Amino acid sequence: MLENNLKQWFGHESFHPGQKEVIESVLQGNHTLGVLPTGSGKSLCYQFPTYMQQKPTLIISPLISLMDDQVMQLKSQGERKVVCIHSGMDEQEKKENINLLNQSRFIFLSPEFILQSHHFNLIKNIPFGLVVLDEAHCLSEWGYDFRPHYALIGQITHHFKLATILALTATAPPHLTSDLEHILKVKLNTIQTTMNRKNISLSHFNFKDDDEKIEWLLKFIESSGPTIIYVSSKKICLQLAKLIYQHGYLTGIYHGDLTYQERQTVQNQFINNFIPVIVATSAFGMGVNKKDIRTVIHFHLSSSPSNYLQEIGRAGRDGKQSQAISLYQPDDAYILETLLFNDAIVTEDVENFELGAFLPPNKEEILTVLHQNYTFKELKHIFKTSYIRKQAGYQRIIGYTRIDQCRRKFLLEFFGESPNQPNECCDNDSDLSKIECYNRKKVKRQFTFNEKIKNLFRV
Repeated sequence: MLENNLKQWFGHESFHPGQKEVIESVLQGNHTLGVLPTGSGKSLCYQFPTYMQQKPTLIISPLISLMDDQVMQLKSQGERKVVCIHSGMDEQEKKENINLLNQSRFIFLSPEFILQSHHFNLIKNIPFGLVVLDEAHCLSEWGYDFRPHYALIGQITHHFKLATILALTATAPPHLTSDLEHILKVKLNTIQTTMNRKNISLSHFNFKDDDEKIEWLLKFIESSGPTIIYVSSKKICLQLAKLIYQHGYLTGIYHGDLTYQERQTVQNQFINNFIPVIVATSAFGMGVNKKDIRTVIHFHLSSSPSNYLQEIGRAGRDGKQSQAISLYQPDDAYILETLLFNDAIVTEDVENFELGAFLPPNKEEILTVLHQNYTFKELKHIFKTSYIRKQAGYQRIIGYTRIDQCRRKFLLEFFGESPNQPNECCDNDSDLSKIECYNRKKVKRQFTFNEKIKNLFRV
């Protein structure tokens, strides 16, 4: 029967692995965690039950780009009862969308929006049949020291007692289920398929310094096809994009300081093949649904194994062979260590907060939010555990630069998975075929990089 509905509503003949099992679990009323690989159609897992149950669905999403992409996808399928509200909208658009909340079938919101009491009042009486936690690994990874409102999502799900909870992610370390159950105060039925993306080959190159990296990169992107290059900071993002542009390739930039409109412009230019390369920070790590990205390059190391799998998962969503390449020079270990640990909250910070001693404003704000729901004893345990996990992730990422064993196996074992090795696996155990998808040089006149950015954003 489900296959008949799948054909009628979505035009598909069969489910992807894991989809049917997740949907059946939800339809049986089980709170469910679905772990399906990037690009495997996780959104179908909540769209299908919504149509079956004929009740509205709340989707709590971490990124504006994710919301926009899924709203666009639903509208392209003919769905009109869909609405989202986020900080990228002007006040008039927000007001119009707020007026649509009670008439909508799919409602996309961020945790920060919902947890403001005057916003929560807008949805508290909507009879949701399903509450979806999209990219659910963010609750565990971001919920305590980056976006603390994620750790309070249990307040939202507890209010909608008649709704089934569906958490979805592509990356699930062994502790994710227990973390989610602790935050949500429910038992989850976990349905997990592989996290292995077999059509993405893995390679790594070590260099003596950034100059060597850049020399290699400028040559490599000539035939890398649509490419995302991840870097650690806005400063490097701008510098590297400028170098690539001067080498002759139209290049986009994407980082957290861009306005919503600027991000949308860059993303649309990339998706529609007006620019072949984007240099980005981790702000571009999720919600980019361009099917034919052939190459993902990490100019700097990713901040965790989970983030690395998410970021390389942008590649090859059309099923064709693609490649993920990481680059490393000795100074990169210090950059990663600084990003992970310099501003990390530790047990001593919680003790100082408890005593009313001075804390940096960002730490005080996070602990103030979390103390609404957690005791000081719980917070000390949470941040001690978080620090240990960050250390483990750091060691695994640094280890990736040094190994001579299978890279795929080394990464996925961190998540408790023993993967099957495809033919095009990694540079340590396969002779990888070269992907030759040539990027045409489109810079006919040597505009300055600032002129190019102004033209891109129409400023």
